[in-house]
Amino acid sequence: MTRDQYIKHPAISASRIKRFYTGDISYAQKALTEGAAFHFDLLEQPFDDMPPGTQNVYKAIHEVAMLGELFDKAEHEYIALNNVTLGGITVEGKGMMDLCWLERGIIADVKTTSAKNIQAFADDMVKHCNHVQAVWYSLLMGFDPKQFYYIGVPPKVKKSGAFTDLYLYRHNDTEIESATQLIINYLHNGTNG
Repeated sequence: MTRDQYIKHPAISASRIKRFYTGDISYAQKALTEGAAFHFDLLEQPFDDMPPGTQNVYKAIHEVAMLGELFDKAEHEYIALNNVTLGGITVEGKGMMDLCWLERGIIADVKTTSAKNIQAFADDMVKHCNHVQAVWYSLLMGFDPKQFYYIGVPPKVKKSGAFTDLYLYRHNDTEIESATQLIINYLHNGTNG
C-alpha cells in the first residue's frame, strides 16, 4: 500500500481519534510541515543524502548500540491495517509507524520538539494526545503498549549529534489507561463525526 492509498483508505487512524479531542491543529501547520520533511530525511533517505542536522540526529541515535539496532532493524514508515476490538466494538484501524521492529514487538515514534527537558516532552506527548497514538498502534499490531517508545528530537541534538540530547520516553500505566479510555470513548461517540 502506498502512502497515498493509506491516506485515502477509510479505516480509523490515530490522527482521526486525536483530532476528535484536540480539534483543528492547522495553527501548527508550519511545525507539522517541518516535522514531515525531517521525518522523510531521517527515515527514508540514505545517510549521505540527509541534511547535516538530520545526519547529526542519525549519529545520536547510533551512539547507543541498542537504539541504533532498533533504528536499523525496524521497518520504517510501516503501514498496518487490522481490526481493533475495544470496549465491545470492532472497527478497521490503520496506522503508519515511524519504526516498527516486528521481530521484537517494538514501535518507536520520532517526534521533533521544542521541549526544554524530558518531563516537558513527556507532558507534551499526553497534552497532544500522542498517548492515544501509542496505544492505537500497539492495538493494531498486537504489541504491548509499554513497548512503544518516543525518540524526542529537540533542536540542540541537530547541532550536537549527541545521544544525551535526545529524549527517550514511554508511557506509564496511568497514561496507557487514559489513552485506552479515550479510544473507547471515541469508538462509542466519535465514529460518526
